[in-house]
Amino acid sequence: MTETRATGYDGLSSRLVPEAELREFLLDCFGVAEHEVFVGHADRVAEDLREVPQDVVFAAFCTYQQVHGHFAMRFDVGIEGRLADRVGRGEFAARFAAHFGAYVLHGTTEPPGLWTVTLADGSRLRAAMEEEDDRSVLHTATAPIPGLPEIRVDEGLWRIR
Repeated sequence: MTETRATGYDGLSSRLVPEAELREFLLDCFGVAEHEVFVGHADRVAEDLREVPQDVVFAAFCTYQQVHGHFAMRFDVGIEGRLADRVGRGEFAARFAAHFGAYVLHGTTEPPGLWTVTLADGSRLRAAMEEEDDRSVLHTATAPIPGLPEIRVDEGLWRIR
């Protein structure tokens, strides 16, 4: 039997989620115990872990930070393979978007320069954006994104391989 490898789910959220809410979401989403999850601001990880023994392993390790542009938050969630078996990358994005009423940008298999955006209703579209420092701005998408009427719609993004 092949064991699923540890992986990471990272993305951008249109909503800045408070740390306590993010922790509760991860506990529920992955069905793990409180002691198996770490959540901390990316700038405070060393400080937050100062009192934690170095041999402690978390099943889900999440860092986040505020960003600007069309997104409010960047998140990185490292997970054990058993959690990836429970909740895949696309399902994680859909659950996050629905739970927080946000749109979530994520990706792994899209052509270079394109991303998947999952809306709160679970629908997915492809989008292109520009990034500079901590500012990410969408400029084209395959369908309208609620609250962002300035985004150009181009269904042809689906044809790019």
